[in-house]
Amino acid sequence: MKKLCILVGMIGCMSQAYALEQQKVVTVNQDVITLSMEDFQPITTNWANREVTTGYQALIDVVGAESSLVFQGKGELTARWFASNFGMTAKVSCSGIPIGMDKVYGYRINRVSTPASPEISELRHNVGACTQLKIEFNKEGSISRQFYTRIQDINFSLSVKGLNNTSGGV
Repeated sequence: MKKLCILVGMIGCMSQAYALEQQKVVTVNQDVITLSMEDFQPITTNWANREVTTGYQALIDVVGAESSLVFQGKGELTARWFASNFGMTAKVSCSGIPIGMDKVYGYRINRVSTPASPEISELRHNVGACTQLKIEFNKEGSISRQFYTRIQDINFSLSVKGLNNTSGGV
């Protein structure tokens, strides 16, 4: 029994190490990266003796940051059909510096669900120390509303472009 517990513990540690190695990286002035539901970790709180998912977050390493950067992100969040009327706040920050925010809504009309579609496009100066992006999607409404909103899928594409300011002005 002890050997089985040790084996299970070792497998757990190996999977955590593998997950750390698989962390997404965005390189400035390179291709767009796409994040899926698997790239996001749930943000939880306790309510009525249950753990409630109130949002999702992803951490993305940034390589090659410049003083001025253009951040562009766009995506879709879909909910299960019975919980398709929902609000989400999308936030992007880089090493603690707020980059952008978008409040979006998913809805259902005549048994057809429409996903929430966040879009952030921002220019930021003095962000040369940007080393890690934090992307957050937070459910809106009361805690019971957040409990019943079941996000089924997240797809979010992101690019970071450097703004080489050699002409003296932007």
